[in-house]
Amino acid sequence: MPRPPRPLDPARSQQLLVAAAETFAADGFEGASLNDILSRAAMGKSSFYHRFADKTALHDWVARTMADAIVAEIRVPDLETLSAASFRPELTALLDRFQRLAAARPELMSLGLMFHNSADAPPESSIARVRSGVMTWIGEALRRGRELGVIRTDLPPALLSEWTVASLTTIDRWALTADTPVAARAGTAAAAIDALWSLLAPPNAPTR
Repeated sequence: MPRPPRPLDPARSQQLLVAAAETFAADGFEGASLNDILSRAAMGKSSFYHRFADKTALHDWVARTMADAIVAEIRVPDLETLSAASFRPELTALLDRFQRLAAARPELMSLGLMFHNSADAPPESSIARVRSGVMTWIGEALRRGRELGVIRTDLPPALLSEWTVASLTTIDRWALTADTPVAARAGTAAAAIDALWSLLAPPNAPTR
């Protein structure tokens, strides 16, 4: 039975988290070298194996730890409390908080690349659960927007959801990898999000 990770002291935990996240983000799970991760984290193998069963357990811990940190920082709104007037402002504010977090704690953004590189991850893995949670939340947000009359209803919900996820994935992947200054990337991503909002709005809805 895989052993659960034993607690690390905060400094060593952060060092391992950053080293592993950046390596998994750059090389994918299969391509990531555990030896390289441990070298970057200045951690010996014996110390590692006292806490983790293998590279899979490390990958799960990284995904779970980073996802929990991001959710705590960005404060996801309760969709059922949103009104027609507050829907777009609240979700725009959520994206703004995410962008500020990316600037303040860039190490957490490695989770984005792990997310995009994990479409074939086993369903029991932490990153697959993160992916499933994000997809479910986007679908629920669109459902709530349709109920409030601020998201178009002339397209099948499944198509609308897949289209939105594909658009957000493209924007996020570009923002994470584009070879442009951070501020310029943020501005371009914001413009792309505004364009997506316009496409999601009901036909003939007043433009913002």
